[in-house]
Amino acid sequence: MDKETAIRSCDNCHGLQRGDFMTFKELLETVIFDDIWKELNKEYFLNDGAFEPYLGVFNQLKKLTQEPCHDRFRLAVVRVEDGFEPGNFIYDVFGIKPDDKERYALEVLPWKKWLSFEVIDKCVEVHSAAVVVAHSLYELTFFGYNAIEVEERIKKEIEILNERHKEFENGTAKYVPWEEVCKELGYADNRTEKEKELEYSQLERINAENKMVYEEMLSDNLLLQQELSYRTGGRVLPFVQKEQ
Repeated sequence: MDKETAIRSCDNCHGLQRGDFMTFKELLETVIFDDIWKELNKEYFLNDGAFEPYLGVFNQLKKLTQEPCHDRFRLAVVRVEDGFEPGNFIYDVFGIKPDDKERYALEVLPWKKWLSFEVIDKCVEVHSAAVVVAHSLYELTFFGYNAIEVEERIKKEIEILNERHKEFENGTAKYVPWEEVCKELGYADNRTEKEKELEYSQLERINAENKMVYEEMLSDNLLLQQELSYRTGGRVLPFVQKEQ
C-alpha cells in the first residue's frame, strides 16, 4: 500500500476529507446575527447596550478581507467545566496547529487573520455554527469592537510583551512575592486543610474530564497530525496496516 492509498483509506474510515475545513469567514456567511446574539446573551448575560457593538463587529467581519495566518491556526470552540467554579461550564476558544497538540490564545491576532482560520468541523457539528461564531466574537473583542482600533491596541500590547520578554532575558525583571500580591488585592486564604483537599480533588476530576472532551473534539485534528507525520516521513499511522 503506497502513501496516497493509505491516506485515502484513513480519510474514508474516519469520515474526514482533506480540504473540507470551512474558514471562519465562510462560517460567518452561514449564520444570522439574531442566533448569535441569543447565545451571547444566554452565556454572558450581556445588557441591551451590547447588542449594537456586537452587531457592528459581525458586520465588520463580513466586510473585511481575510489575511493568511502563517501560524496555520485552526479555530476550536469547546465547552468544558470551569476549574474555578465546579459545575459551571464555559466555552474555551483557542487555536490549534495541525502539527502539535498545544492550545493557543488568539486575542493578540488581528481580526483579518481570524477570518482565515479553518474551523474544526466537530466544534460546529456539536455546538452549531451560531454558537461557534458567538463565542469567537466574544473572544476576538477582548481589546474592543472596532477592527482598526483593535489592531492598533494589539501592536501596543505586543510591544509591551516584547519589552517584558527582554527584561526576563537580561535579568532586569522585577518580581513581586505572591504574599504581596494577595495583600494588595485584599485576598486571604481562609480555607481549612479539608476544604483545600476537596478543591484539589475536584480540580483533578475536572482536568481529567476536560482532557477527554478536548481529545474527542479535536480528534479530527489529531488525524491530520498523524497524516502530516506520515507525509513527512514520520511514524506510520497506527490504524493503517502495511501490506507485506
